[in-house]
This record gives sequence, C-alpha cells and structure tokens, in this order.
Amino acid sequence: MRRLAVPCALLLAAAGCGGGGSTQPTRTVTTDAGGTLTVTAREYSFDPNRVEVSGAGALKIVLRNDGDLAHNIHLERDGEDVGGTPSFAPGGSRSVRLDLQPGTYELLCTVGDHAELGMKGKLTVK
Repeated sequence: MRRLAVPCALLLAAAGCGGGGSTQPTRTVTTDAGGTLTVTAREYSFDPNRVEVSGAGALKIVLRNDGDLAHNIHLERDGEDVGGTPSFAPGGSRSVRLDLQPGTYELLCTVGDHAELGMKGKLTVK
C-alpha cells in the first residue's frame, strides 16, 4: 500500500497542474474585404479566433458579447492599435469598420487581463 502512495500522490499533483485547463479551440474563417465578419466573445475567447481576409480594404467587424462580463475587440499591428469596438455589457453587440492593409493583425480584448487569459486571435489580410 505504501508503494502506491507516492505514485498516486505524484499523479494527483500532475493532474492539478496545467495552467487553468482552459484550452481554447481554434476555428479559422475566411472572408472577403468589403464584407462583414461576426465574432462571438465569451470568457475568455473569441470565436472565430483565426481569420483570413482575401484582399485589402474595408472590413466590418461585429462583436457579439455572449459572455458574463464586458468585452471588446481591438486589432493591433506591430504593437499599435488600429481600432476596435468600445467595451460593452453582456448580451449586446457593437461593430467597427476598419480599412485593413495586407499583413497580420492580432485580435485582442483590451478589458483588464482578458487578453492574457486567452481572449486573443489572429487576422491575416492576403
């Protein structure tokens, strides 16, 4: 019985580790410039969290807040904010129209530590 106590304790300790256990699924969507992209916000994720845009130009981004906390969505390129929605309460939606050039942008919720908790993604304009 004693020989099993140490392996069992190690197994339980390892099961408790893992950074919170909030593995966010990755979903990629493709859209065209000039269109509308709808993103759903929940604690602490965006769906979709990977976006490919065909062509440069205006893109309307609609954020639906299906979470329990206030959220927003902002795009950053090379660490610089290029625009986004205001923060707003659960159950609502807000939109923003941005003129995007080819390149890679980071999607972020800038409320508190939401981005650090996993509310981020990637948008690529090809």
